[in-house]
Amino acid sequence: MNEVAIATYLAAFGRTAAFLLSAPVVGGPIMPAKVRIGAAAALALAVASVRPEVDPTYLPIVLPPDILLGLAAGFSLRLIFAGAESGGQIIGMQLGLGMAAFFDPASGEQAIVTRRFALVFAGLAFLMMGGLREAVRMLAVTPSDARTLLGATAQLLDQGNHVLAAALRFAAPAMLAGMMTNVGMAFASKAAPSLNIFSVMLSALLIVGGFTLIVTAPSFIVEITGTARMAIDSLHRLGGQ
Repeated sequence: MNEVAIATYLAAFGRTAAFLLSAPVVGGPIMPAKVRIGAAAALALAVASVRPEVDPTYLPIVLPPDILLGLAAGFSLRLIFAGAESGGQIIGMQLGLGMAAFFDPASGEQAIVTRRFALVFAGLAFLMMGGLREAVRMLAVTPSDARTLLGATAQLLDQGNHVLAAALRFAAPAMLAGMMTNVGMAFASKAAPSLNIFSVMLSALLIVGGFTLIVTAPSFIVEITGTARMAIDSLHRLGGQ
């Protein structure tokens, strides 16, 4: 293997390893570092074969932007999926499932099961819509430059502003159902003071909230597919295509 091939492989490995380090799911603590490094090394072999060759003398200049672009791409996906995760967390809280929270090793914090469901559905939609193919394509594009990195920074800032809005869109039906149930229980407690409101509140929240989620399932699917499409578009833009 000549020096040009080695330099090209190192540039591809730097971007691939940075992407796997910062991307959701694979970049979490649940994925061992050795597995990430091995996956990055194997993926870089395929990517390096289609990337433009890198002159070894320019490797110190090419490698840092490639690493930064990989980190930006992975973190961009993390921000987009954070909206779905936050929405799922809010849904669980509105349905009174906070007491059923468990420690999530992927995020390192307490999570409600609805949060994991939202992330899994968004991830499956991302894969089914060609997200993996778009990620590999982004890893194989020409070496990044200052213009690409500036565009990636602006994109990250813009996506950070939409995390809360995306979470609220996911959780809006459950929030409305929870508010209406609480108001109804408040009137019921006023009409019948002897009623043990706490004994029926959780059941009422689960029934009304579950019915609401079933009725609004089509809009939930639309939000899930929109999240996956946004993630794919993010990779497409970062690849400069």
